[in-house]
Amino acid sequence: MGSGISCFFSLVLLMFLGACAPATMNQLISDGKEPLSGEQLYELVSNNSLHLEAIDFDAKVQYQSNGHLSATSLKGEQDKGRWSITSDNQLCMKFTLWYFGDLKCYKLIEEKEKVIFFTTNGARYYTGTTSPDHDDELVNQNPAENSKHIVQSQSEPHVTRLSSEEKEQTLIRLARNCPDCNFAGVNLRGAQLIRANLAGSNLSGADLRDANLRRANLAGANLRGAKLARINLAGANLTDCDLSDADLTGSNLIRATVTGAIFKGAILSGAHLESIQGFKE
Repeated sequence: MGSGISCFFSLVLLMFLGACAPATMNQLISDGKEPLSGEQLYELVSNNSLHLEAIDFDAKVQYQSNGHLSATSLKGEQDKGRWSITSDNQLCMKFTLWYFGDLKCYKLIEEKEKVIFFTTNGARYYTGTTSPDHDDELVNQNPAENSKHIVQSQSEPHVTRLSSEEKEQTLIRLARNCPDCNFAGVNLRGAQLIRANLAGSNLSGADLRDANLRRANLAGANLRGAKLARINLAGANLTDCDLSDADLTGSNLIRATVTGAIFKGAILSGAHLESIQGFKE
């Protein structure tokens, strides 16, 4: 997505932004603000839209719950891509065409009614606002309710609220292919995650009892203190996993690869360890 902005205009705009708003993440943190947690990031973007503005960017981005995204710029240009949340609470986006397809990750901080995106070096980049998806349609189809709806839209940004069941299913869909994501403490009990890619993810304290992760990739994942009773990990890749203090009672670890995994304090009562690879008691 080309900037289409002259050097002079860019310089003026940067000076303006610097004069009117904190330019770095440290400035907001010093004012008592904190970056959004992984759970807060998920609540903000999953199944929702944000209008993102920067010097070289002005577009509405729609974040689907399955990790896909689509975007339309102010000029009508369109692109698509992927989004994810890392274990250190960054929102990452990778467009197919824009930014040459590079993966970009950001820390987010809420400031008044906006969300500020900061790069890995703490510099301010995007300013995001919630973007109602249905305002125009509602205004066109129901003119009698226009004024009432507009007042509500101005006072309350549009956010899709998910039921507990919908949130659970969304988490399961996301977890099927979400390396390096933050699922600390989440409830994925009984989830069907066969062949899921959760390499490097943070699943510490998560509830995965009775879940099916047969042949899943959990290499390098943090499962410290996780509830894993009766979990199916047959043939799973658990290389270099941290399973300290995890409850693996009655779990199926047949033919799983656990080379380099940490089992300190783990409960393995009744676990099936036949043909397990790399296990050291």
